[in-house]
Amino acid sequence: MVQYDLGLTSPYVVSPATLILGTFAGGFIRREWLRGKILVLFILLLLATAISLPIYANASAAVGGLLIALVGLGALDLRAAMQPDHSLSESPRPALTEDHVLLQASVLALILCVGVLLALDAQAAIALTVPLAIVVVLAVWTQTGPPQWLTVVLGTLVAIGAVLIVVFLGSRPAWPSWLASSDSLSSARHTLWSDALSLWGTSPLFGSGPGSFTPSSELASSSTTLAAVHSLPLQVGSELGAVGAVLLGLLFVGGLAFAARGNRAVAFIAMTAWTALAIHSSIDHLEDFPIVGFMGGVILGWAGISQRFIGASRRKP
Repeated sequence: MVQYDLGLTSPYVVSPATLILGTFAGGFIRREWLRGKILVLFILLLLATAISLPIYANASAAVGGLLIALVGLGALDLRAAMQPDHSLSESPRPALTEDHVLLQASVLALILCVGVLLALDAQAAIALTVPLAIVVVLAVWTQTGPPQWLTVVLGTLVAIGAVLIVVFLGSRPAWPSWLASSDSLSSARHTLWSDALSLWGTSPLFGSGPGSFTPSSELASSSTTLAAVHSLPLQVGSELGAVGAVLLGLLFVGGLAFAARGNRAVAFIAMTAWTALAIHSSIDHLEDFPIVGFMGGVILGWAGISQRFIGASRRKP
């Protein structure tokens, strides 16, 4: 199932491409949302739901968490539009009618329902979605958040901590019994992570090359459902080495920095969602599902597209 040939269909090519595409889509959708148009967001919901339902449960659940973050971002802009004198000056203040507000609120409620239903499909996603939902509620309620630099630092530290835990667990001689009983973190992951670390050790700097993990692991090569490492950092490290791992880290930090261009409340939600996605990716193979990267890009684009771009778009006839 998962053979990472470095071609146009390789996750190493598709995932960055869908992330970039999603970023531009997020900026466009936010511009339309600020103008009181709900169709683009509704279409996004239909497409994300249609694509997510038949795929791997953990990937579907990751999309659900991102949809919940999207609800928070949309609610922030909607609330700011209803309060023109509020301090969230980043968002333009379109003159929305009562019907527009009701329609937008209804779409957000629908997205929230779909997001929750998808997120409930996996234990790992639930554990990550709960704190994300708390952040969404706090940001929308207070319409502010911590300084962006602080969220960048904390997000980076949390993501690094998640990777270190994965490396520690993968290097253990035995899998902890309390994890072995978990549906999300079964002992199969211990074998896959250990195999990835062993492969990485054979070529620490540049890795063994795209596609090298699956044939190198007895477990991965024996089952199509276990053909990937189920950990993006270890997948990249084992196949692309320390160089690939550093590039992956720069991509994550770059995403945080891009989302930090939004005001405090917007950035708080977007960076929390991006960090949650990074943590989830450290224990699963979400890179195999383009819709996850695309929705992650939508969150970043919604938060990071500059006010100048939105304002210029709104002034066009």
